[in-house]
Amino acid sequence: MFLAAFDLPSQGPPALGIAWPDVALSFFAIVLEGAPFLLLGAIISGLVDVFLPAGLVKDWLPQSKKQGVFAAMGAGILFPLCECGAMPIVQRLIRKGVPPAVALTYMLAAPALNPLAMFSTWLAFRNQDPWLMVVLRVGFSAVVLIFLGFWFVRLRPEQMLRADFLMGAKRPEQTPNPTLVLTPRPGASWGGLQQFTGAVIRDFTGVLLFLIVGAAAAALFSTGFNRSLIAPLGQNLLLGPIAGIVLAQLLCLCSTTDAFIIAAFTPFSLPAKLAFLVAGPLIDLKLYWLYRSAFRPSLVHGLWLRALGYTLLIVLAFSLRP
Repeated sequence: MFLAAFDLPSQGPPALGIAWPDVALSFFAIVLEGAPFLLLGAIISGLVDVFLPAGLVKDWLPQSKKQGVFAAMGAGILFPLCECGAMPIVQRLIRKGVPPAVALTYMLAAPALNPLAMFSTWLAFRNQDPWLMVVLRVGFSAVVLIFLGFWFVRLRPEQMLRADFLMGAKRPEQTPNPTLVLTPRPGASWGGLQQFTGAVIRDFTGVLLFLIVGAAAAALFSTGFNRSLIAPLGQNLLLGPIAGIVLAQLLCLCSTTDAFIIAAFTPFSLPAKLAFLVAGPLIDLKLYWLYRSAFRPSLVHGLWLRALGYTLLIVLAFSLRP
């Protein structure tokens, strides 16, 4: 009934080898999974924008950007979010004066080091050395995040942010004598509510388009690609981790559910499964388009290459250990 509402064929040979009903189901599954987290991120982003003084945010951060990278990783554990929900918050934090390198590290750490994702990993692998999988996933993700964070530190804001976003980031709010009391910015309380609602709507609708584009690309690739071609590669020392990374890019799963999917891929070796779990929360086809909403293409492409490259190197080093 769901597919009939969109006049999608349910029988007959798929055009060009693509089963369009499967594409539609995959597309709506990705959107419906990501949209609630995106809305949650927009709501938190609105609270940050309207109620959190800019000076307070900067006072919480270490003076050193490299120390800020570790602080951002800690914040990712204490204030975890899904991949989609982190994007609006990061944009607001940058506008509040948080260094882009620190904000981007938090954007990656919030889903990668998410305690709920670690619990789901333990649950998914409860019959396959669950504690080993959790420890290795956390450890490998942390190492990749450190490398990426230190790369962010070397970049200037104009090398990271889109021109239109950079204009707003250069004008953070100036709130004297910040306190821990969250109060609306000057104006009536109703005006603060209007500001909050407007911020939530802008952030949600502004990023939703990129989620839809990424979900469409991911659905097309994940359903049109023959997974049986990847399965035989899963046990190979080198091709196994590459297959895990490719699968993570195509499926675009949430970090809190991805472990259940890869745990069922019995042909995949331990390194291949680890590559899947580490690379997926950092970037995939869906996140590629989300990141393009605020960051320069050169940064997004560099992030994609480095995140996948670092993941592959670390997993290979683990698999080649004596």
